[in-house]
Amino acid sequence: MKEQIEIQNLIRSNLDQIKIKNPGFSLRAYAKKLELSPSALSEILNGKRKISGKMAARIIERMNLSPDISTPVLNLFDSKTKELSFEEEPGIDSPAPPPVIDFLQLSSDQFNLIAEWQHFALLSLMETKNFKSDIQWIARKLGISTQQAQTSLDRLIRLGFVFKKNRKFVTNKRALISSDNIPNQAVRKSHYNDLQLAEKALDHTPVDERDFTAITIAANKKNLPKARKMIREFQDKLTLCLEQGEKDEVIKFSFYLYPLTQEVESKD
Repeated sequence: MKEQIEIQNLIRSNLDQIKIKNPGFSLRAYAKKLELSPSALSEILNGKRKISGKMAARIIERMNLSPDISTPVLNLFDSKTKELSFEEEPGIDSPAPPPVIDFLQLSSDQFNLIAEWQHFALLSLMETKNFKSDIQWIARKLGISTQQAQTSLDRLIRLGFVFKKNRKFVTNKRALISSDNIPNQAVRKSHYNDLQLAEKALDHTPVDERDFTAITIAANKKNLPKARKMIREFQDKLTLCLEQGEKDEVIKFSFYLYPLTQEVESKD
């Protein structure tokens, strides 16, 4: 029963966090995000429908949660399954449990490195000419809280991307790129953050310091792989261009390519 209460609390908490940022976000919209019907979500929140471990894993993946938040809840479902399936033979001692290797901290660090924009921004900030190894200065420069700045810095140090030299924080300058091994929910959360940053820039950044362009065309989707490759090649060329000379600013550029039309089944 505990696992049902915990997943309900997790869903409510996640919905509350979204509504703080977007007060108009509805239960129906949240159900769509979780790939549930509104009625099913309502029954889950009211305790009228039990959730299986498989469904819990699917819902949590759609919430884009860090492993340090999601893993303890999923473990409750795993332990429940083990309790139901385990039959101890009389007179035989249960085998000693295997040693537990806790990879949760590392998994959480890796997830948040990809999911939260400030990590890459902080690494880039360290390469600018006037960088200061001061948490409050870093926080003001990136427009985040001091706690966020400290947490991000600690995480980068644990992962080996930042070290301290002569009382100054220094990046090892290794290039960081995502790969197919990155959890899908981390990448999805990163993309949500990109959209929020773009919205903020649209409202607060002077027009001569930003560029928002979009095109809508009829296309042959067989050419999409080629288009994605061209975008990545352009990103590399643009990066080399912007990095020339003395670095004095941290910028972010994003490209979005997605279909506007939906698949429609023929009634014939």
